[in-house]
Amino acid sequence: MIKFALRPNLIYPLQLIIWNLLRKIETILISYLFNFSDSLIYTPLMFLGEFLSGLVIFLYQKKFLKKEEKNPIKFFSITLIQTEGTMKYPDNNFKIFLLIFFVAFFDFIQFMIWTVNVPKFLYISGSIVSRLSGILTLSDALFYYYVLRLQIYKHQIFSLIIITIGLIIVIITEFFFQEINIFLTYSDFIIALVITFLCQVLGALIDAIEKYLYEYDFFNPFFALMIEGVVGFFLSFFLFFIPNYLEDIKLVYNNNSVGRLILFSFLLLLYIILSGGRNVFRVVTTKLYSPMARSLTDYFLNPIYLTYDFALKNDFLKQGERNIPYFIVNLILSFIISICGCIYNEFIVLIFCGLEINTHDQIARRASGYTFELEKVIEDTDYKDSDDSDTFKDNNLIYT
Repeated sequence: MIKFALRPNLIYPLQLIIWNLLRKIETILISYLFNFSDSLIYTPLMFLGEFLSGLVIFLYQKKFLKKEEKNPIKFFSITLIQTEGTMKYPDNNFKIFLLIFFVAFFDFIQFMIWTVNVPKFLYISGSIVSRLSGILTLSDALFYYYVLRLQIYKHQIFSLIIITIGLIIVIITEFFFQEINIFLTYSDFIIALVITFLCQVLGALIDAIEKYLYEYDFFNPFFALMIEGVVGFFLSFFLFFIPNYLEDIKLVYNNNSVGRLILFSFLLLLYIILSGGRNVFRVVTTKLYSPMARSLTDYFLNPIYLTYDFALKNDFLKQGERNIPYFIVNLILSFIISICGCIYNEFIVLIFCGLEINTHDQIARRASGYTFELEKVIEDTDYKDSDDSDTFKDNNLIYT
């Protein structure tokens, strides 16, 4: 009924999950040690990490991949196309770089919204954003089908339906459990939900544009990442127009000893490195798999995050007390949404009602069986006998 379908390239989305987790732990550590969280300074640091990681890997490619090599070369399991002359892209250079600019701009806006606007809603559950991350998979799938014109199959439609139902239940439970009072009105709560939805749509736009560049223009993902980092870093200079932009940095430097400042600087440097690693595996996952596989990495560990929020951060509150039914309902829903994300991306295959027919695992199995049978027919066929030759042709039609 249920089968786990593992692939050799699964190491890349798994590493993306690990880099996401490490960066999340690191930001929690900075917040705990220095009371430094939701700071705008993370924006240029994140883009700097993108630029440096893209630059390092792109230069590595240029150094070790020689043009005279005739056989296809794979790097991060990505087959690199090499030509003697300048490669011509289906789109012109202006369109390509304009799309890359939009990716960086949307990423900048999304990061700004997460950092500036969402934290203002202090009386909303802190895990609401992560619990609604399934919206990203729904948005990715819509762009994947209607914009990129790529096929979505039966098991994927089934997954999207279950994810949608789960998200609707999450929102309904929020209206039921969330305390609406003078500190948090219904309008504030709805605005927070709308902002969350818009951010997820922006994330889906980023994924769709990057997938288009990689698949249709054969654009180097690491070179694109490098350019995105440069554009986003320069867009970050507009943050200086925001009042008290560096106020939280000044507070840290004024209220800590030299030793703690060295530790703080080291942690910010580590944030740059973790952002770079995270974005490298983000573009690789988008290239090798799909935007939906990339979005799965954002909420795959949600059950762990929700448990942490409930146990240590006093989340899922009702009248000042932690509400166990509130937590249990959302924990179960997070498990269901994460499993459905795995079903959509064919890491889990459901073998009933024909849901397995168009999965990668079953297609590969059928192709392997056809090849084996065809080879057996060829071995048993005597090509010198014309009648036997006709029999082979008839048998061959079975596997065509």
